[in-house]
Amino acid sequence: MNRTGTIISPLDSIKTIKGASELTHPTKGDCTEIGNNRILHMQEAEGIGSISFPISIKGVSEVIHEQIMMGNHAMMDKLGERLVFERMGARLYEALITKYNGTNHQERLPELTRIEQFYLEKLKHFQNVSEVITNMGGDPTALTPAADVIGTATVGWIQVLTDPRTTFLQSLEIMLHLELVDNAGWELMIELAERNGLGDLAIQFQQILDEEAFHLITVKQWVQELTLNNEIISPEQNAVLEFDIDSIIKH
Repeated sequence: MNRTGTIISPLDSIKTIKGASELTHPTKGDCTEIGNNRILHMQEAEGIGSISFPISIKGVSEVIHEQIMMGNHAMMDKLGERLVFERMGARLYEALITKYNGTNHQERLPELTRIEQFYLEKLKHFQNVSEVITNMGGDPTALTPAADVIGTATVGWIQVLTDPRTTFLQSLEIMLHLELVDNAGWELMIELAERNGLGDLAIQFQQILDEEAFHLITVKQWVQELTLNNEIISPEQNAVLEFDIDSIIKH
């Protein structure tokens, strides 16, 4: 049974609170000093990563063009982010497929072929971005600041999907988070391409966004349907829960 709440055992809760107050000595005040300390570190810290220098003459011309248009390296930085994000998306769909294969009552779940399709499209998008970076004279293996940040931010997602305790629906909810962020990312890439006068690239990104939009609509529908059908826990877990409740009632 779930024993994480305090209401189920009020006497022990009182002992826990008393022990915490006797054995610890929290400082008075709010988080102001912690905030000031963080600001101090921010002032001393260097930036998180950097934009790699182009590896070809064509790349140099692209960077100069971008600097004239935007005054920064946003295009290459965000391309690096897209590269990392799409690769992480493919890894997450791989983990979701494993979760599907390890789940009983698969007839209650979405079609595996559709999930596999989304996985292959994520992998294709990763390859598309890699080619774009190469064609612009960049290095797809170089980690840009935005790529570094998004790589760190998505670590928790893969931890959820690879946790053997999580259900298919719980994993699918993480995929919904992924697709929401992914759609917003591609919308920004289209605008960046258009502002840099890269119309052909904007069209290519729009095609990717169209596929990602379908991912989002479909995954959102799956989450809604499974949640409304009370698939938040597995039938086996539900059977155990019903047994525990019956035992409590009898006693």
